[in-house]
Amino acid sequence: MPQVTRTTNDVIVNSLYLLGELGVGETPDSFMLSTGLEIINEILDGFAADSIYIPYLSSVDFVMIPGKDTYSVSDIVPADITSDRIIDLQFANYVVEPSTLEPLVYPLRIISKANYYNIVRTQNLQTRPGSILLDKQQNQSFIILYPTPDKAYPCSLKCKVMLNSLSANQDLTALSPYYYGFLKFALAREFRSYYPSGNWNETAEDKYQDYISNLKNANETDLTIRPSAIMNSPQPYYWWQNILAY
Repeated sequence: MPQVTRTTNDVIVNSLYLLGELGVGETPDSFMLSTGLEIINEILDGFAADSIYIPYLSSVDFVMIPGKDTYSVSDIVPADITSDRIIDLQFANYVVEPSTLEPLVYPLRIISKANYYNIVRTQNLQTRPGSILLDKQQNQSFIILYPTPDKAYPCSLKCKVMLNSLSANQDLTALSPYYYGFLKFALAREFRSYYPSGNWNETAEDKYQDYISNLKNANETDLTIRPSAIMNSPQPYYWWQNILAY
């Protein structure tokens, strides 16, 4: 089944359908589109202040800097990596290019803050990194590598990033149907200020409250790696990984 392409304009149009201000096949005017986009970005700004995240899957690529273990990620404030803020890591890989062999792809083990901060570890250890930690802040995310990279390894992250803002007719195909549906209801609800005769009934309000409650109650993803798994991991060339198990 082919993937359905959705855009910011589709959210606006469907919210107006929901409110009864547009009929099927009718075209929104410029005021509807510009106002709808403005309201959506106001909603996203409000969520950011309350630490509510609307995630979508993306890839972030960068090159490690020898001797540097921490990298900031943001498109709001100056950062090492310019990207939407990362809120969850799916996997991370980097490439090593030996002089006599084909390039090798090495995985990075995703660990939690507890695994990193609450254990004994060797400081200033520079070699091939084997673990990665995500630290989310209000205006930027930080990724921390351990050990500190000794060379400029190309790194690729598959991650969920925070939807910070939207532009006119922006492609939203990477946004899950759940969050697309939430934006539609949230926008229709705010559109009532412009269209007070709109059809916003109790059922629609209940649906919106369900969405917002689920978002507020969402727990931070548990990325904890059990120490036993670290100790038993068959990676003999990473002697330092056992440090993270103590």
